[in-house]
Amino acid sequence: MGAINILGIIVLLVGIILIGLEFFMPGFGVPGICGIIGTAAGIFLTGRNASERVIVGVIAIVVIAVMLVVSVIIFNSKKVKSPIKLDTDLPGKNLFIDETDMEYLIGKKGVALTDLRPSGKGEFDGVKLDILSGGDYIKKDNSIVIKEIKNNKIFVEKGE
Repeated sequence: MGAINILGIIVLLVGIILIGLEFFMPGFGVPGICGIIGTAAGIFLTGRNASERVIVGVIAIVVIAVMLVVSVIIFNSKKVKSPIKLDTDLPGKNLFIDETDMEYLIGKKGVALTDLRPSGKGEFDGVKLDILSGGDYIKKDNSIVIKEIKNNKIFVEKGE
């Protein structure tokens, strides 16, 4: 084995290790890019001809696939926390607010926090809500009244 083959094996191993490191990091970043480049360079430097490079490339792909399967098995076990998957449960059974649950807002008076053209924000009893005017332009700081809730959208009119 010549110095080029040894250097190729080292570059190939470093590339594979960097690709394996990318499995444990969310996103696609520097380790993944460097791993791909290192693996490709290692395959090129290790093989003396095209057939040897193909064999080394297939071996590298098999090793990377095995590493991927092992990392998926490790992350699916409850013993290791995955940096990619959200494991914590969100509080509450139903986080969707039904239209009927918001009917108590009808008639509430508030203030437009933004210009309504026709959408914007308003404040009602200290709570900021996304609101829609009925198509009318309502200036910021005008008083508003909730008139209707339809398809989980809050419609307001200019107040007195």
